[in-house]
Amino acid sequence: MMKLSYPLPNDAPSNNAVLALRIARHTPCSTCDTCQGLQPPPGVALVLGDYSCHSSSLGDLIQYGSDEDNEPSYLETCACGHGIPEHGADEAALGTEEFSRRGRLATRLDEMLQDVDKLLDFEYADDDMLSLRQQIKLPVSLITMSPTSLGKAGAASFQLPPCNLMLSCRPFSTCPIFYTLCLG
Repeated sequence: MMKLSYPLPNDAPSNNAVLALRIARHTPCSTCDTCQGLQPPPGVALVLGDYSCHSSSLGDLIQYGSDEDNEPSYLETCACGHGIPEHGADEAALGTEEFSRRGRLATRLDEMLQDVDKLLDFEYADDDMLSLRQQIKLPVSLITMSPTSLGKAGAASFQLPPCNLMLSCRPFSTCPIFYTLCLG
């Protein structure tokens, strides 16, 4: 059985990969309908902290040094078959501010799991944790329309009507201006 590390909440992340792992654990997969967060696949055992996978039948060889990187090996692929980016932890797509916000929430969730000795129990969640997980989801302000969803003219020609027109306009579903600008 392969052993991989899972970071303790009080371990300062040495890089964004640790923070991404924490975020992915608490975020549903964007590709699957059933996966509610990154989970270890079959055949993988998680250990807490910076467990290193550099041991052999000759004993622990770390003490002799190695040309390999001594960084711990962390979980990167979910039981659903998808990776960390598909579980809401792609910093390039989110931006630094949103990635940091999600990281703080994920770290708090890990602290809560540690408090009840459930940090390696990927099935456990209480009401407080479920509430925090809702906050990790993508905020509406980051949802953007693709140029193809705006018609052939693209995003550059998309203009909102003047405010007074928006206030006097009918509900969007029957609004001719909305239909022309957004759906036409």
